[in-house]
Amino acid sequence: MKTHTGFLVTTAMALLGLVIMPAFTSPALAEFPKRPVTLLVGHAAGGSLDLSARALARSAEKYLGQPIAVENKPGGTGTIALITMLSRKADGYTLCAASSSSILRAGQLHAVPFKAFTSFRPIVGYTEPLLGIVVKGDAPWKTLAELVADIRKNPGKIKYASPGVGSTQHTTVMAVILQDRLDLIHVPYKGSIEAATAVLGGHADFAALTSEFVPMVRAGQMRLLALASEKRLGAYPDVPTMLELGYDYSNDAVFVIVAPADIDSAAVAKIDAAFLAAAKDPEYLDALGRISMLPAYYDDKAYGVFMRKHWKRINAQLKAAGLIQEAATAPE
Repeated sequence: MKTHTGFLVTTAMALLGLVIMPAFTSPALAEFPKRPVTLLVGHAAGGSLDLSARALARSAEKYLGQPIAVENKPGGTGTIALITMLSRKADGYTLCAASSSSILRAGQLHAVPFKAFTSFRPIVGYTEPLLGIVVKGDAPWKTLAELVADIRKNPGKIKYASPGVGSTQHTTVMAVILQDRLDLIHVPYKGSIEAATAVLGGHADFAALTSEFVPMVRAGQMRLLALASEKRLGAYPDVPTMLELGYDYSNDAVFVIVAPADIDSAAVAKIDAAFLAAAKDPEYLDALGRISMLPAYYDDKAYGVFMRKHWKRINAQLKAAGLIQEAATAPE
């Protein structure tokens, strides 16, 4: 009888262990997130990446169930924030908002401690910024053709600003420089707002900027000469595209939320659900419209396809511009 009782006790304890074990293991993963999540932004506050990331984060909080603290880490054309994220624990509590151009161009221009295709796990590609060439509102140039003509008359004297060597904005101007064989002075800054401020302050004659130019154009502080979109936009019906003007160039940037590639699978499932829902959230889309940015929706797989396609395109652009002979860092 003792033996039988002992067997029953032992069996019961074993079965109880099977029931209890998951209760001690899975809830720790299932409860993510237990505290606020940090979203690093690779550009300065007030720029298009910053404004759109903050709008998306506000909507994502509703689905994640925790606050999302936005922290600006400008510098290195967006790479400082990416590197900072990779230096932290891959537990889902540190994410990064970046531009595809930062991820794709940086490693081609310089040796960087990450691989464009394999170091990051895309969460959602969530918006496409406007991109255009602007001058100060009282500048003498009414069209891009007038600006180009003046540059030809004054070689090596006219300055243009950008948020960094190899950025989308830089290569936009390079497309004009290469085709028209122009001699200009490039003045790089840490972010688009600084580049815009340089134009407004007369420290640069023009710049290629993303959506942060919108309020300045509306206020008459800036004049938009050309857009790097595929087609003319309803908001600017009289502004030609660079393609219309004969330049084989259009915007290739899509903003994205990324995590480290080795992020915990339980965490990424929750993060995916929250940010993918946020990218379709009416509140977010309304905020996006107010800052004149275009909605986009790429999940992990779709963004991976986008990145591989555009790495080749950007590689060709950088080689044509004489900025590289070969990519400094392999993409995988």
